[in-house]
Amino acid sequence: MNFLKKLKDMDRNVWIRVIGETITSSAMMMLMPFFALYLEGKVDSMLKVGFIMSISPIASLFGSMAGGRLADLYGRKRMMVFSTLGTSLILVSFALVEGYTAFLILSILLGISNSFFNPAASAMVADVTEPEERTEAYGLLRVGSNVGTVIGPLLGSSVVYFSKDSLFYIAAITLGLYSIAQLILLKETLPLEKNVKEKQDKTRIPFKKVMNIIISDKLLLFYVATGVIISMGFSQIEGMLPLYFKQSFNSHFGEWNPYPFLMSLNGLLVVLFQFPISSYLSNRSIGKTMFYGTILFGLGILSIGFAPPLLLSIGLGKWMILFLLAIIFIYYTFGEMVMSPVQMTFVANIAPEELRATYMAVGSMKWTIGGFLGPLLGGFLFDLKLGVWLFIILGTGVVLSGVMYRSLDEKVALRDNQQGIAQ
Repeated sequence: MNFLKKLKDMDRNVWIRVIGETITSSAMMMLMPFFALYLEGKVDSMLKVGFIMSISPIASLFGSMAGGRLADLYGRKRMMVFSTLGTSLILVSFALVEGYTAFLILSILLGISNSFFNPAASAMVADVTEPEERTEAYGLLRVGSNVGTVIGPLLGSSVVYFSKDSLFYIAAITLGLYSIAQLILLKETLPLEKNVKEKQDKTRIPFKKVMNIIISDKLLLFYVATGVIISMGFSQIEGMLPLYFKQSFNSHFGEWNPYPFLMSLNGLLVVLFQFPISSYLSNRSIGKTMFYGTILFGLGILSIGFAPPLLLSIGLGKWMILFLLAIIFIYYTFGEMVMSPVQMTFVANIAPEELRATYMAVGSMKWTIGGFLGPLLGGFLFDLKLGVWLFIILGTGVVLSGVMYRSLDEKVALRDNQQGIAQ
């Protein structure tokens, strides 16, 4: 009953976001597993594929700070609608253009457009939840997103054989409709200033001063630095892993790639277990939770990398290979479920209210930087036929980041103590 009550008590905006995440994630995950394969047929090297995929996160690195600051000044809703509509138009363009330069330009625009959404959307959730409820709220959003992860790749596997361009059109239409729904249904959650003077003071905070606040927050920078390698791991599981499986298992599976099935399993597990896990972890130590989740996640990436050469070397049949890959993806996914919502809660909890979206933007830079470096490293190693080393390097790095999270609780306590003394 307590479980159902928590679901019922979630703010209306959170539920609108959950439904939107479900629909748009279905569309995007129908497209993204096949994006690298689509580009492979359009350009003449895997390094170029990697660069096209990595330039988008770099563009979002420059846009996220501006997007976060604008969301703190003018509202979460405006930024979310603008971002979703812009992304819809850009996806249509991907299906209409040809050539490496055109794809590069669109990838830059896609990064800028996307960068305006997440800081505003994450801040909106923090605006309407108490600190002890945030892990559950972010966990619920991951449930919605991963319903799409279950449905999307299966739909994409069907559509891609008829028309790869259709993937872009369907995703674009879905995002366009979601932007209209946000405009009509979402309520603005930007915290209200107590008076006109407070609003003027907030607006007048120079960007340089905002940057000084960010740079001086060592705890936030520690989180970003340790999170970059984690982001690289995510980016390559979603980006280069389909190619790795294609190259490794072609003799066993032929044209059928096990990746969509495994990602659907990943999404199904999140749908079934993410909210109960988030609810259980809501009152647990953030540092220890991130430590255990990140270690398990990193071991999953290492196992994914070692699995193809190891399983093929001992001569297993395709069904046994698929079964063992599923086992690996199960514990990889549980690490992801433990780690991911708590990370978002951590940034929301340490952020000053008047800079909440700005902090979310800085926190998201780990995804931006990792999303840039991951495809570059992946494209480079795949061109050298060293795909297995991509996952060995990333898995090892993630495990090391997890080890560093063991000190996170002490760092938070020290920071709180120093702020208490300063006050």
